[in-house]
Amino acid sequence: MFPKLNHIIAAFDCSENSKKAIEWGASLKKSYPDATLTVVHVFKERVQQKAAGNPSPRGFANDGFYIEPTQVHYVRDIEQNTLEHSNDTHALVKDSLALARSKALSELRGFGVEGKFEILEGNPAESICSFAKTTDGDVIIIGSSSKSGLQKFFLGSTSSRVANEAPCTVLIAK
Repeated sequence: MFPKLNHIIAAFDCSENSKKAIEWGASLKKSYPDATLTVVHVFKERVQQKAAGNPSPRGFANDGFYIEPTQVHYVRDIEQNTLEHSNDTHALVKDSLALARSKALSELRGFGVEGKFEILEGNPAESICSFAKTTDGDVIIIGSSSKSGLQKFFLGSTSSRVANEAPCTVLIAK
């Protein structure tokens, strides 16, 4: 006999294996209609620094003192380039999170169940385990890793880290 489930957590990263995690989560939700199903997506921000405008090739002023390359441009050029770059970057990040949310909730609707969607930040394995601990998760469902061979040996996989560190039962979906 299975224990009663109150909180089901399905990890989703838009991969095919994470769609299997949602499928398993939907199936468990149907078996336990009073349980809460939460789909979590871990956002790991990648910051890339680029100089705005046309920085000097060496970054040195005529008198030999170092000048930060981004500080040697006209204010008007920096404002225009920075604002354009900033808006584009923000739109990309915003759209990627909205796309993940849309895909996850669409998958759930396809199985005829409702669930919540949460965005987590940081290291995927740590974030998922921490979320499960703070929300009293009963089961975490995560897709199997697409890494193989040496990649898995040197880098590890998120699913194996979650399985080892989770405060609750973990189901790895294939």
